[in-house]
Amino acid sequence: MTETIYANEEHRTIIETYVTMCKEFAKDVATIDRYENYLEVVDIIMEYSNAYGDGIRVDNFWDWLLIIPINLATATNGFFAGVETKKNAAKVRGYRILLNELVQDTVNKIDSIETIKE
Repeated sequence: MTETIYANEEHRTIIETYVTMCKEFAKDVATIDRYENYLEVVDIIMEYSNAYGDGIRVDNFWDWLLIIPINLATATNGFFAGVETKKNAAKVRGYRILLNELVQDTVNKIDSIETIKE
């Protein structure tokens, strides 16, 4: 797993809590193999976040703070679509609702992070 770069400890806490919840949701509705595939996608998102700003004209701080929550929500919703069956549909739909609330809460917390120019 990629070691993620964070803006500060508050950002770390917010993101790690969010990522843990997304992983738990996915793990609960998937086989071990599919969950391992999901973790590979999570790792790609973390790598992208770490590399953000390395390119030309790509270095907006607020965009960078939101890369993980937005991309992970999209990836997790796509994952849910791929693993949903008649048997687990109610659970998956419940997790979709929780995920939507979780990403909104996470984005709000990130928006409230105070920045200090050094």
